Amino acid sequence: MSGNSPSPRRGRPRTFDPHEVMQQVQDAFWKGGFEGTSIGDLAGATGLNRPSLYGAFGDKHALYIQALQQYRDATQAAGRKILEDAPTLRTALEDLFRAAIRLYTDDEEARGCFVSSTAPPEAMRDTTVRRELAVTNDGLDEMFEARIARAQAEGEACTGLPPDEAARIASAVLHSLSVRARAGASRRALHALAQSAVDLLAQAPETGRSEGR
Repeated sequence: MSGNSPSPRRGRPRTFDPHEVMQQVQDAFWKGGFEGTSIGDLAGATGLNRPSLYGAFGDKHALYIQALQQYRDATQAAGRKILEDAPTLRTALEDLFRAAIRLYTDDEEARGCFVSSTAPPEAMRDTTVRRELAVTNDGLDEMFEARIARAQAEGEACTGLPPDEAARIASAVLHSLSVRARAGASRRALHALAQSAVDLLAQAPETGRSEGR
């Protein structure tokens, strides 16, 4: 299978919003996963017939890859803005984890993160999905690393870990929040986990030591 987008095909002009259609595609895959979602399911979710879907976006695999990319681009752009706009690392992490929990639980099914909920099973056998998953993980690490490095450069009271190591911890917490949300953890439990991570990363090492040491 190829993840490359198909070349434009001749036909009637598009009468739909590609971004909106891809959002509907994403929702369908989010609910059923790649294997559990048929092209018929995608046609039903988008209101487009199969020839229209294939002509505009390619086959099921191409649709899934584009859905992964759109989700990643949107959520990481939003995440970077949250981190950059916050005045302190503590506030930045609290705001980002709060937004993530809201996204992961903002429906009856508590679907978690689209990428981490649907891509790992496919990544075992699909090199294109594996590459997209790696790009997503690298983007998260870089996003956190830049904000943690900034906090350290500005002299904030925060972790003394190297920014890249601290960033991987923050990313791991984000992944854990997604998995736990999908498993039915309460919002209270998710926020407690997030706050523990914030306390770890946004306080100076000296303040976290016990008095007996």
